[in-house]
Amino acid sequence: MARKDINEELADEARAEGKGKATPKRRDQEAAHQRALVLDPKASSKEKREKARSQRAKEQQALLTGDERNMPAEHRGPQKRFIRDFVDARTGLGEYLMPASIVFVIISLFFNGNANVSGWIILGFYVLVFVTLGETFWAMRSLRNLMATKFSGTPMPRGWRIYTAGRMLNLRRLRVPRPIVKRGEFPV
Repeated sequence: MARKDINEELADEARAEGKGKATPKRRDQEAAHQRALVLDPKASSKEKREKARSQRAKEQQALLTGDERNMPAEHRGPQKRFIRDFVDARTGLGEYLMPASIVFVIISLFFNGNANVSGWIILGFYVLVFVTLGETFWAMRSLRNLMATKFSGTPMPRGWRIYTAGRMLNLRRLRVPRPIVKRGEFPV
């Protein structure tokens, strides 16, 4: 019973005091909340483009110099660095596959009429491709074993096989991020 009396007293006091102003109309409240999210859309988009341009320039410079703090997310981390150093220390057929395929195409155009020669050219190209595939899989297997011992307890980074194969099949001079280690300087 006492509780009901206290609630009634509080309600009477609230009615006596009031809130001091009238409740605003709904249309007035909605009009007050409607405002442009961006005051000047052209200036805002120009500012966004400039910010994105400067971020890309910073990332590009980081890719050329090897500064991991400013690299894009797909190239950051100690495991990705280990993969890059492992691949860059190797000399493999994979990096010469694209120039060799261009040479094979040009040679096959000259010997198009001779079936024997063009057959040997195609066979040579297939041998090169399969040897490159075997070498790539062998290198990925040894890289996985090295990373399992070096980074035990941490899972392999997502997409590491594609990252490794893409780096192995690219000319050393054209790799991004630029190679930091010399050939033969395998990471420990």
